[in-house]
Amino acid sequence: MADPLPELTTADLELLQTALDPRLDGFGDGGSCLDDARAFLDRLGGDGSISQALQHWLASWQAAGGNRDTLRLMVSTLLAERGAGSAEQPAVLPASEPGRG
Repeated sequence: MADPLPELTTADLELLQTALDPRLDGFGDGGSCLDDARAFLDRLGGDGSISQALQHWLASWQAAGGNRDTLRLMVSTLLAERGAGSAEQPAVLPASEPGRG
């Protein structure tokens, strides 16, 4: 069983949602739309202020075969759940998705 992704604050989730905006196509140099999001976060975090957890989420999602659209949907869902619950609870993805091992 894989380890769950690290916890993200609401601010981290909101920043990740911004980084996943499809209007950022071509922002990064890699072959993946997730590379655009990573480049955006790197540019914002030039002083090291961007959470390493955000970078880990992007790398893990991409390694699992996910894309920007599916990650953006997950982040939107987590933010919506936060709106219904406590805004201070960290988001944690399950260790594995049903049917994926």
